[in-house]
Amino acid sequence: MIKPFTISRETPVTPEAACKFIKEHTLHTHARYDALERYYEGDHPICGRKKRSVLANNKLVCNHAKYISDTCVGYFAGNPVKYSGEGIEPLLELLRAADSDTQDIDLAQKASIFGAAYEFIYTDEDGQPRLYSPDPRQAFVIYDDTVRQKPVAGVYYYKLHDSVTNRDTGYSVYLCTASMITHFVTDTGFSPKLPDENRPHGMGGVPLIEIYNNSTCGSDFEPVLSLIDAYNTLQSDRVNDKEQFVEAILLIKGSVLGDDNDEKSESYKALRENGLLELDADSSAEWLTRQFDENSVEVLRKSLEQDIHKFANVPCMSDENFGGNASGVAMRYKLLGFEQITKIKERYFRESLKERLRLLCNWLSTTGKAAISSRDISIQFTRALPVNETEVAQLVSELRDMVPREILLGLLPFVDDPEGAAEKVREQQNDFPNLPPDMTDEQP
Repeated sequence: MIKPFTISRETPVTPEAACKFIKEHTLHTHARYDALERYYEGDHPICGRKKRSVLANNKLVCNHAKYISDTCVGYFAGNPVKYSGEGIEPLLELLRAADSDTQDIDLAQKASIFGAAYEFIYTDEDGQPRLYSPDPRQAFVIYDDTVRQKPVAGVYYYKLHDSVTNRDTGYSVYLCTASMITHFVTDTGFSPKLPDENRPHGMGGVPLIEIYNNSTCGSDFEPVLSLIDAYNTLQSDRVNDKEQFVEAILLIKGSVLGDDNDEKSESYKALRENGLLELDADSSAEWLTRQFDENSVEVLRKSLEQDIHKFANVPCMSDENFGGNASGVAMRYKLLGFEQITKIKERYFRESLKERLRLLCNWLSTTGKAAISSRDISIQFTRALPVNETEVAQLVSELRDMVPREILLGLLPFVDDPEGAAEKVREQQNDFPNLPPDMTDEQP
């Protein structure tokens, strides 16, 4: 795990201190993040393999890294996060205007690839809060050195490039504290110049939020990188073997195809064009090939693929043994490992969303638009899997006298606003007081 950047809570985070952290961040994280990005994009080590020019050198990339990451993100964040609570419509309007659903997907994708993601909450030219997900190579959070490790500052930076001279000139840096955003630039040696902007943001906290993918800040496919490399090598060499089999050497015993080079060339040409070879009774010809056991290679391929999915805890959805007409319980058992790592993702992601809501509620309060407590807001994640609506409806019906209606309606996949749906049910029952309390359809 990458240790978080810490500073004494009595020490202010100055531009000079921020630059020291930036230098450390570039030295200790960029190489790892670059390597993980290359794996996700399909630029694997097999692509750089070199062999003698006379040998076949196919470079097949079977991009399990992208499959693992995309499957994890789709399962975890494919369905929008639902929020519920009393009087939160102004907050929901802010989230809709900032396109938080798309932002959540982007954050989950970056966390899946790099092991961590960052969200920067800023105000646009109209003074409205907006959400931005910077590249993890361009952001980090600084915490205090207490047991709680509370965030004291966030840094978002990017490289400046002069297109005329075609050289880098330094960095543009945004230093965010709990009350202010300071902008300044540096030279290539990480020495800051005087700040050119220093303004309050009104969020009541550090507006740069760090999202962990898991407890070690590890990528979803990072544990199986060696297996992915082995799989790519195996598949590439299988194609190499086939190619070298086709280009096998013809071995002729007891005869020659000509007395000189010209006659031999003509004989080789006739052999290629006609596919026929005329030899005397005491001569023979055979292909000189390398033998390989295709069955053993296929067993090894399947073993590698199973290990990739096993140790990544991500099932192969195209496996013939996966899916089918399994019940909800049977499906959960098949997805047990996958669900476990997703639960871990959800725990860390939920904490980040709580911080997002807290900052936005502070902004609403500071600007006098609304007074909402983020502690009263419920956050619900929904897995992106086929749902047996009959089973869910039966569960809702059985629990109707034990669980609040808003929570039960939130279990239904086709209900986007449980609180609004519950209010409509109450209005309907007031209009038709003779209806049983569990009926939701109007009767003539």
